[in-house]
Amino acid sequence: MLVIDRENDLVLLGKRPKHVYQLWSCLSGFTEPGESLEEAVRRETWEETGIEVGEVVYHSSQPWPVGPSSIPYQLMVGFFAYAKSLEITVDKNELEDAKWYSREDVRKALASAKYKKAQRTAAAKVEQMCKGVDNNNRSLATDFNVESGEDAPIYVPGPYAIAHHLISSWAFSNRM
Repeated sequence: MLVIDRENDLVLLGKRPKHVYQLWSCLSGFTEPGESLEEAVRRETWEETGIEVGEVVYHSSQPWPVGPSSIPYQLMVGFFAYAKSLEITVDKNELEDAKWYSREDVRKALASAKYKKAQRTAAAKVEQMCKGVDNNNRSLATDFNVESGEDAPIYVPGPYAIAHHLISSWAFSNRM
């Protein structure tokens, strides 16, 4: 879910402890029994960041490979969630940090050469997982240790992830 502050034209991105340096993404979570998807978006956002969400709008869905198991894929469902409150209180059991980012910051992250090169590495890992290749390296973390000399203040997941599509859809649209 991509949490949006309409008034200030910002998005809320979270950093998980397992994310590589400077990788920020959408918030995420799972539904509880009997809970609607919209209720889960509101609850997970509140639990992870203390942000209250009002309107929740469906964006898209995507199967996600979780590796060899009885259920090899999960269904990821992407939503835009509109913030009713703005003060962040991070649950350190869920996230390392959460911050509001401007359209300019997000666009810069999506356009950097370093980011684009790193995404090729991540896309190759996803492709291998989809083919069932188990190389004992299931981390989908991108490799930002590439030579480029260009840095962005943040990096976001690549086009293999629904988070990328939520973030880029917001970044390159008119105010949502």
